[in-house]
Amino acid sequence: MKKLLILGPSYRRKVDEKPLPAFERYDGIFFRVAKKHLPNVENVDVLVMTDDLILVELSTPIPYQPPKGREWKELNLPNELIKKAKEKNQEILNKKLKDNVYSEVFIAMGKQFAKALPDLTQYNVKVIFPAGGPGPKAQALKRWMIKK
Repeated sequence: MKKLLILGPSYRRKVDEKPLPAFERYDGIFFRVAKKHLPNVENVDVLVMTDDLILVELSTPIPYQPPKGREWKELNLPNELIKKAKEKNQEILNKKLKDNVYSEVFIAMGKQFAKALPDLTQYNVKVIFPAGGPGPKAQALKRWMIKK
């Protein structure tokens, strides 16, 4: 069975003014781990959460927007934005996960961004959302990607 990786937006991003695929635009730690290991793994699909908290395919072109604030921990996401994004992401994941082709979903993002995801246990998949800061989460992502 396949696995699904959901990456949150990263503070670090490429500044190129022309739209870039979401997977290329963001350049944070989780993206670096994924970019390094994806070529060597099979059956892993990727969704990327954009700054507006909506999930897109990794090849979806997105324009450059500077990150808000000096760092993510200063970011305050309005409840209305989270609510609307959660509804949209529910639709996206209903389509993506409806045929039970995925056995696991790995969520690589902070808690604030994860609020925009629906309850993934409804899809009968194993959900992996590691605890801790970026370092432990990146290590967990690496282990998840390279395990056979």
